[in-house]
Formats: sequence, C-alpha cells, structure tokens
Amino acid sequence: MAHSARFELKYVIEESRAVAVADFVSSFLRPSEHNGSGPIRGHPVMSLYMDSPDLFFFRQSYTGHKNRMKLRIRFYDDEWKRPAFLEIKRRVADVICKDRAMISREGVRQILSNGWPTHPYFAECGELVHGKRRQDVNEDFWRFANTAKAAGAIFVSYYREIWEATNDDELRVTFDRYIHGSRYDGSGRLQVPKRGWRPYLPPYLAPFPKDGVILELKFDERAPRWMFDLVKVFNLRQTPVCKYSACIYAQQLHHKRSVLPEQEFDLVYE
Repeated sequence: MAHSARFELKYVIEESRAVAVADFVSSFLRPSEHNGSGPIRGHPVMSLYMDSPDLFFFRQSYTGHKNRMKLRIRFYDDEWKRPAFLEIKRRVADVICKDRAMISREGVRQILSNGWPTHPYFAECGELVHGKRRQDVNEDFWRFANTAKAAGAIFVSYYREIWEATNDDELRVTFDRYIHGSRYDGSGRLQVPKRGWRPYLPPYLAPFPKDGVILELKFDERAPRWMFDLVKVFNLRQTPVCKYSACIYAQQLHHKRSVLPEQEFDLVYE
C-alpha cells in the first residue's frame, strides 16, 4: 500500500481486555498472515524516527497540533537484503494520510551516514526498490527532512497484531504490544534495537499501564456498526497517544531533561 488516507481511533488498554477485544473482532475481520504463531501475538515492527535538532515533529505531536507529520524509516527484521520503507505520515484535521516508498538498506545507510544532513541529500531513485515506482515519495521525504534538518532521533519498536478486512485495505484493527524506545547510534544501519525504555504519556493523559496495549480502529469514511458496538461493550475511551512522542518523552524523563513544550529540548543519545 503506497498511499492511504483514513481515520484512526486510538485506545490504551490492558492486555486482558486486548485479548477479549481481538476475540470480538474475529467475528468481522480475518487475522493478517503476518501475525505469526509465536508466543507473542503479532509481528515485530521497528521504526527509526527522524526529527530536527530541536525536535520539531515531537513538539507538534506533544502539543496536539491538528495538522502535523512524522518522518520514519520502517523495517521488520535484521535481514540486510530485505528492503526498508521511507514513510511520511500526516494528520490533516482528523484524517491520517500515509505515503511510503520501498528502499534498499544500503540506500538508507548511505543517506544517513555519508555526511547527511550536514550536506542536504537530493533524492534519486537508484536505491529505490522497483525503480521509479515511488520516486515522488522518496523526493518528498528528503525534501521535508532537508527543510527540518532532520536526522535519526530514536528507534521505536513493538509487536503488532493485525486484523483486516478481505475487501477493504483501509478497514483494520491493530494491537501494539511491548512498545519501547531505544537509542539510535548514528551509524546509519537499521538493526533490531536493544530493549530500551517504556513509553510515558504526557501528564494530561492517564499513565501508560505496565501491560499497556495500544488499540487502533482504522477505517475509510465511515466506521462499520460493529466498531461502535465494540467501543460500547468494552467501555473504550479514546486516547490521543503517539508512540514516538511517548518514547521521546520517556527518554527526556530518564535523562532528567526538561519536558515542557515551551522550553528547548536537548536530545540525549546515551
């Protein structure tokens, strides 16, 4: 899926309720083939988030801007020969828009380690998988990154369980578990990060449970009736949680740095 536009409703729930919600959802959606059959429900997802020296994209999310964006490089394992994905995720009012382009890991390494962003990177499609197929996303990604002087900021990793519709790419329910932020060493390599720190929600939200799961209901234009029933049956309260923001916030607290949005942030890589 190269481009999508949809609504995303997020909820923070404990593991026991997540299992019950998944059982409810199984009557309407099918499990993704990527879920796997291991002891942990779902499959691993890793993202290297890009941000400016003053954490501009984090600030947008933390302060709840209605129109905001994220830049991230997503991957799913340590296999060097498998591609990664450049992703631009935008929120426009209540609509979530996402574009992504498949790129080789060598392409990512060259971009992140060869002096960029000291010297702006001008996009070309040489390292894009499938050639020019998503060169427009590639160019937009690096145009935004160059403008913000964004570099690799932090790894965010978790396990995602997916339930999806058979005939609608935008209709799905996901559960994100074992969410952690981890240090990025600036090497340019994408690798499964060491287990880092748990997310911490801003003080205006309820604390993130120890066994917290982020439930997301995703749909295009209008939610099906059963989603309304699900929210009512399980007494779900919508929470505007951002995994990247919560992990950066936790890192700031861990290093005893200022976390007030009005003040300057000093991102620490230790």
